[in-house]
Amino acid sequence: MSETGNIEDLAKVVSGDIFKWFKWEVCALKDEDWTCVIDSHKKKTHPADVVYYYDDPYSGDVIYINTDLKSYKKGSINSSSISKALSSLSVSVQCANISEDWQNKYLVDDVGFDCVIGMLFIYNHDDEFDKDLVGVIEAIDFDKINIPEKVKIVLFDPQKIRTLVNIVTDMKGLVADDLLPRKDYTFFYPDLVMSKRHGEEWSQPASVEALTSPWLIIKHRATDQIEEGYVIYYHMNGDTVDEFVYLIDAMSHYQMLLSNKPIRVRFTNPGKDSANNFNKAKLEYLKMWGADEARERQLNRIDARRINKVVSNYCPMEIGMRDHVE
Repeated sequence: MSETGNIEDLAKVVSGDIFKWFKWEVCALKDEDWTCVIDSHKKKTHPADVVYYYDDPYSGDVIYINTDLKSYKKGSINSSSISKALSSLSVSVQCANISEDWQNKYLVDDVGFDCVIGMLFIYNHDDEFDKDLVGVIEAIDFDKINIPEKVKIVLFDPQKIRTLVNIVTDMKGLVADDLLPRKDYTFFYPDLVMSKRHGEEWSQPASVEALTSPWLIIKHRATDQIEEGYVIYYHMNGDTVDEFVYLIDAMSHYQMLLSNKPIRVRFTNPGKDSANNFNKAKLEYLKMWGADEARERQLNRIDARRINKVVSNYCPMEIGMRDHVE
């Protein structure tokens, strides 16, 4: 395979390495075209680089993710390239929801099938794109894209992908140190007023919504080195005390504090004062509730620290060698 082909495959390898840790399943067919059934699309077929799926933790239905994998260098990530990719993906997702050919190829079981959503996964293979995509997205004319009604698209930009790579690297490190079990962990979903969690507690995947939220909560069973507890990956900068007061209040609301289990908060994108602000938030929270020794002991069981950020080490030549070996 040429280096250009290897670069195109980088996004496939990176996404596969990431999402298996979040308990997503992947359909066997990859890089497959399927029949278009909507005349207005003026296409014979639509592509699917890869299709992921998982059981939604609240509805219990199966969510399928028709994925467009892009591997761009820094200069190629702009409003034009993203607009073109979103336009193509949106019509393919609209079609996938009603295409018999798509469903024959990708549905694992038509029982519990809810919908197909789209994911645009933009991997920056030279690791030099260091901007937020907000400005790029704001420059897109969405009237021209005309995303069909009820079509859901999620965008994983280079910064989000870096964060997910860092989380997975951190999880691997915890597993290596026996501070997180390799399989006996689940993603935590509290019961909501109008929705209760479905399925077996220890098999919950990280939903798209969980992966795009301000924090991600893992509940894990005990290892030889640590008792059963929680790991919270916190994505905001931690520049204020109030945001951590809100986080601690959420832990209380979710009854995580009452469980008296260890809680490890892991900062994924911290500012320089994150750890200090978190400690101040614990004191502030205690003041709000008055002198309460039991609550103080619970808060003191929370360990908060930053995770290491890694430099992407996916090499095009190594991708080619991996394909050759496999």
